[in-house]
Amino acid sequence: MEVLVEGTRTMQVEKLLRERDIRFEVLVSDTNGATGVPRRARSPILGFRQRSPLKRYLDWKDFYPLNSVYSFLEDLETSFPSTCTVSVIGKSVEGRDIKMLKISNSDANNTGIWIDGATHAREWISTSVITYIADHIARNFDKLSESCTTKDWYLVPVVNPDGYHYTHTLDRMWRKNRARFGSAVTGVDLNRNFGYYWGRGGSENSSGDPNHLNYRGTEPFSEPETTAIKDIILYSGTPFKIFLSLHACSEVIAFPWCHTAEPCPDYVNLLEGGTAMAKAIYECSGRTYKVGNFKDIMYFACGTSIDWSYGTARIPFSYLVELRSKQDRFLLPKEEIIDCCTEVLSGVKALIEFVDKKKCLNCAVNAKKLRQ
Repeated sequence: MEVLVEGTRTMQVEKLLRERDIRFEVLVSDTNGATGVPRRARSPILGFRQRSPLKRYLDWKDFYPLNSVYSFLEDLETSFPSTCTVSVIGKSVEGRDIKMLKISNSDANNTGIWIDGATHAREWISTSVITYIADHIARNFDKLSESCTTKDWYLVPVVNPDGYHYTHTLDRMWRKNRARFGSAVTGVDLNRNFGYYWGRGGSENSSGDPNHLNYRGTEPFSEPETTAIKDIILYSGTPFKIFLSLHACSEVIAFPWCHTAEPCPDYVNLLEGGTAMAKAIYECSGRTYKVGNFKDIMYFACGTSIDWSYGTARIPFSYLVELRSKQDRFLLPKEEIIDCCTEVLSGVKALIEFVDKKKCLNCAVNAKKLRQ
């Protein structure tokens, strides 16, 4: 089919088609004033753009759109069917799949590791890091340490597929999901929509204003994206010991609590685990990640995923990891993607080794006390 668009919007339409991997040809159109009939000719500048086949792999030299990320997950499942399984754990507000890769040797005695990214749409590096970790674990499973192979890995590279897609097509700095409030798309901050201490405190902790960047939604788990995480963690049957939510761009390793200044029951263990991660990162790349509970090194926040994973799901080692880069903010140069991926992989491996040697207080803490 042929589509006539304003010349000033040619580049925008090109980008939309390219992101969807739709083959297209750009024609120069000018209208004959007398007849009103468009006179078409092949553009000497844009011409016909031969679309290469969809890249079904990632090389971590660039940031990739949603369809490429999902194709990559499916290819891992095809290549390593004995350990890799891709599933749809839910649908987004706009109906897109939320896909999860599980890597496991199917041993019933395994404990679980949860890693998610792109909760905030513009934080592309989180998706890159998770796909890199997935690739490493899947391709080297038989060579990894017992600490890694006795785990069920649950990896969700894009929690917020609508927002992630939107940042690749129209607004690079979009943060929230694409939920509507009334007739307008205002979005919900998914990291304020979890049920633990949802909506407490002032507007700085989480906002009731739909236009605010930290808008918490109408109620706990009002959004299908957060509900999908809740359901898979609570009802998977896997005893999770580690929960990692990857964000950008402050270079910190933060743990609960986010909503209060009081230390959590596992403060010392979490501090030591975070320090083990930070040490491994530094030894890998020389990058320094600050470690501490969230409210001390970031700010107060209510309804966060790590407060919920620790306080309700009872996952003892729950961390929010802010990736690179303090200097470039959300626009991390492509040249730093691989470095960020390798340093965080080293940190995750160090955390696993640490956790396997520790007992958690949270497992024995009265659940009623945690839910107050």
